[in-house]
This record gives sequence, structure tokens and C-alpha cells, in this order.
Amino acid sequence: MKKYSLMMIIAAAILLEVMGGAQYFMAVYGTEAELLDKAGRDMEQSQRVATVRGEVESALRNLRSVVELSIDNPKGYYRIAAGIVKNNPHIVGAGVAFLPDYYKSKGLSRLYAPYVYDRQPAVKLKKEKTGEPLLTATLLPFDYTDREWYKQPLANGKSLWTQPYVDQAGTHIIMCTYVIPVHDHSGKVVAAFFADVPMEDVSLLSMDFHQGIRDGRIVLFLIQVGTLLVIALIVWLSIRAFRRYKDRYVDPEKTHLIEQMAKMREVSNRLTKRNQDLAQQVADLRQQLADLSHTTSSTTDTQWYH
Repeated sequence: MKKYSLMMIIAAAILLEVMGGAQYFMAVYGTEAELLDKAGRDMEQSQRVATVRGEVESALRNLRSVVELSIDNPKGYYRIAAGIVKNNPHIVGAGVAFLPDYYKSKGLSRLYAPYVYDRQPAVKLKKEKTGEPLLTATLLPFDYTDREWYKQPLANGKSLWTQPYVDQAGTHIIMCTYVIPVHDHSGKVVAAFFADVPMEDVSLLSMDFHQGIRDGRIVLFLIQVGTLLVIALIVWLSIRAFRRYKDRYVDPEKTHLIEQMAKMREVSNRLTKRNQDLAQQVADLRQQLADLSHTTSSTTDTQWYH
């Protein structure tokens, strides 16, 4: 039984070591593969990035005059933004973010930032953009006045590219935003005209990376489940072996001990009863001796008196 239990423990320990080694190998191999893939993409990306930046900057600068002429028609910005997204394959979203309360007299929202975006950009679908984009028009749903991409152009009147960021919609698309200032009829900067540009190569890598992580987690989960099942089987076999050992050796021995103890208690009770009887007999003899001694003493006294 001891030898069998030791073998079970050794087998469980070996399984745990194998599972840990598999996790380490998959983590190292997966990370190395992703880094090599990223290095290859980076080598091809430099020229493309320069081309995309130039096209996006030209598109917004060419339309800035149209945006500034539409100051008195704020709802027309949806049409302008939709045209940018529709006609520029590198842009997935565009809009104009105005100063707070700029259109208060027109009854519009305090923070007015019309925005149009493609719900299924090509980078998300991992293919070239073909056909009509699925455009959605909305207002920016957050307070943009504390964002650097909004504050800087309004403060210094200069355009800028933001740092890369991950799309908040949870698509794992990595984007940059190009922003230029918009002036009203008096020449005052009143809004930020912007376009969202996905870093397609990096975004594809990011989505592949997240997919690889998910696939790796599934494999590791299956390994862990399999290991737990094997360990559970080992525990069950150990319990079963212990029960057989208990039924074969422990329980009969226990029954024998109980029977022996019962016999010893019976013998002890008999001895106790016998000792009690002997004690009573001794007490009776002592009483008889005492009575006999008293009787003899009385007879002697009577004879002496006569």
C-alpha cells in the first residue's frame, strides 16, 4: 500500500512538471514568433507610413476651407466627415470638435463634435477595403476638452499627429489621429478638424497577437483540465486502494480487537465479582471472629465471679 501511494504521488508530481514546462514553452515560443513577425512588418512599414501621412494631411488641409465656410451650417459637417471616410481608404473616422457652447444659440449640445466612422474598417476585417463603408454618424460621447489632441491646436493654431492609442471600442485597432485647427470668419480658432488613421500593419499584428494569446490560453486551459482529471483519477485510485486495504486488513483487525476487548471486559467483570464475594466472605469471617471473641470473654468473666 505504501509503495502504491508513493507511485501515485510521483506520477502527480511528474504531471505538474510537464504542465509547467508546456506553459513555459508555449509562452517563449509564442512571444518569439510575435516579435519576429513584428520585426518583419516594421521593415516594410516605414515607406508606407510616410505615404499615408502625406495623403491624410493633404486630404484634411484641402477640406479645411470647406469646413471653415460651413461654420454657419453645423449639421453639414456630417456630410463632410462622411465624404472623407468614404473617399480615403486610410481614414476610418473623421469629425470636427468645437469650443464649448459655440452653437448654443442654435440649440445644439454644449459640446458639439459631429463624428462619422466606419463600423467595419478594412483593418478590422483583415482585407483590402472594397465596396461602400458602413458609416455611422454620431457625436463624440465623451468630454474631449481635456484631450491634448483638442487643446494643442486651439492653443497654438498648429496641426499635430497624436501618439498611437488603442481603439476604445475594444477592436484592438491601434490608431493615430491627425488634427488641424479650424478658424471662424474672424480668424479665431474655434474647432479641431480631425481624422482617425489606423496603423494597419501594427493593428493586424495586435489582433493576431490577441488571437494568439486566446488560442494559447485555450490550449493551456485544456492541458490544465487534462492534468486535473488525471490527478483526480490518481486520487480516486488511491482512495479506492486504501478502502480495499482497509476492508482486507484494517477492519478485520479492528473487529478482532473489539472481540478481544469484549472478552477482557467479561473476564474483568468476573474477577471484580469474585473479589467482591471474597471481600464479603472476609468481612463475614471477621465478624464471626469478633462475636466469638466477645462470647469467650463473657464466659471467662462469669466463671471468675463464681
